[in-house]
Amino acid sequence: MREEPAVFGPAKSLVGILTQPVAGNSRPEEIGVLLLNAGILHRVGPGRLYVKIARELALLGFTSFRFDFSGIGDSKPRKDNLPFEKSSIDETQSALTFVQGKCATDAFILLGGCSGARVSFATAACDPRVAGCILINFQVTPDHERDAGAASSARRDERYYLKLAVRNSHSWVRLFTGQADYRKLSAALASALRRRIASQNTSAEPPQWATFRDELRRVIARGVKPVFVCSEGDSSLDELRDAGGPEMAEFCSQNKMKLVVVPRSDHTFSSLADQERLITVVRKAISEIVKSAPARETPPPFTADKVLHVQ
Repeated sequence: MREEPAVFGPAKSLVGILTQPVAGNSRPEEIGVLLLNAGILHRVGPGRLYVKIARELALLGFTSFRFDFSGIGDSKPRKDNLPFEKSSIDETQSALTFVQGKCATDAFILLGGCSGARVSFATAACDPRVAGCILINFQVTPDHERDAGAASSARRDERYYLKLAVRNSHSWVRLFTGQADYRKLSAALASALRRRIASQNTSAEPPQWATFRDELRRVIARGVKPVFVCSEGDSSLDELRDAGGPEMAEFCSQNKMKLVVVPRSDHTFSSLADQERLITVVRKAISEIVKSAPARETPPPFTADKVLHVQ
């Protein structure tokens, strides 16, 4: 395994680490993997998870590249006012171009958690070099658009009471002996009811849900099979299912996409056992993407004007 730092981008302001397998161990498919920042975390990922994934991939013969978006980790801030929703896609495409020129890799799998999953998804919808994407705890509604205060707290409580506590015998004991927090429980039930109504009435659903389904159609129409990976204890899983609705369920049944729930894991996969389970899921997902990817002819040199940027 070889690891080397890299500076790239139009202004040479972005920093990343290229991880390559040892000579003779690279895969013939020439598919690379990009690891995208999870929120504002450094390119090593939560609990150095991205480092572990990159090195695991090298053992399997894959080249990977993990880098920092502008203003995160070692990458310098941008000097323009381009919003993150656009700048992150632009910088991901710059990373694709860098690795493509460095390693003669013409197809890529994008992997990211939280906001990194959203960037992976958006880039997969517009860049022809993306052959697959692994989206960890994908948030249909990003944090900055979510309700604050009581509504946000109710969603967290809803996930706890209706998905986790309901399977815990001690929680039932507290419920029937007057020790439960009945105010939070009531708010959680009300939150679940509101979500159920929204999922059955498109006129009442948040606008982000329709946007998500539209983007999902575009990704799948490009021949990309997205793999959504959710930790069992994460509240984004419920919204993902509600937002996707019957259409997403149909895509799953047709094997056009996949939803994997990692049991007994939290949002950041903080324990070593959580990380091992996630790495196993990632390893399997990449193997399936590679097997299902259509044969690719050697493309002409890539230039930025060939990319349909998200507006």
